[in-house]
Amino acid sequence: METAAHRLRRFREQKGIDSGAELARLAGVPEATYRAYESGRRPLTARAARELAGPLGITWQKLLFGKEAGDEVGIAVNTPEEAAAVLGQRVRRKPAPKPKPAYSGPASAEIISMGGDTWALLPVYDATASAGPGQDIDRESVMHRIAFREEWIRTVTKAPLDQLAVISVDGDSMEPTLRPGDSVLIDFRQSNPADKDGIYVIRTGNGLQVKRVQVELGKGLITVRSDNPAYEPQRSLNPDDIHVIGRVIWLGRQVGA
Repeated sequence: METAAHRLRRFREQKGIDSGAELARLAGVPEATYRAYESGRRPLTARAARELAGPLGITWQKLLFGKEAGDEVGIAVNTPEEAAAVLGQRVRRKPAPKPKPAYSGPASAEIISMGGDTWALLPVYDATASAGPGQDIDRESVMHRIAFREEWIRTVTKAPLDQLAVISVDGDSMEPTLRPGDSVLIDFRQSNPADKDGIYVIRTGNGLQVKRVQVELGKGLITVRSDNPAYEPQRSLNPDDIHVIGRVIWLGRQVGA
């Protein structure tokens, strides 16, 4: 009898993903955890199946049960909670995550006057938004500040200055739009993709990622995309499983690096 672990390996190989480490990176799952799933040492949960099914291009029901939900010979399982009950696993209903104070920016903005203009010194955090594991934004980890002319800032956002910050980009998932080492300016106030599609910094269980986030109209679900076609989009994700930090409104790049 084919188990979920066997299907996980089979679908990975059919997709042409050479290693478990690569699939773990694409899905945002810790590599050690993934290896435990594929070896069968750890039962594949419904929530993990949903994370892994996106890069594989299949439904999580197909991965978990070998059948599609709603098929005539399939299964009547439509949510991770129902799947957990079928598998005899503990049902975990995650409450909607509450924003952490660490994401609200510095307590006060630094303003200076220079050359007859007013400049805002926005913090550059010691944090990285990547295609894989990253760090959280820690309000105590301001490395330095970048000066932006306040008049220009008001042409791109109406957010208070203490709701703006800069972090670096790592990984190649958003190339050619964003490259490793780019700096991006985040507007923490723009944290609802339903208001505007765009590039957002999101927090998952593995840290920060910078992705295109789109709302699936009429479904109440979201799609997370990479600009690099080598990365498969993650579709039909529950908004409760993703914490949107803020929208990218500017990028800075070193030339010739």
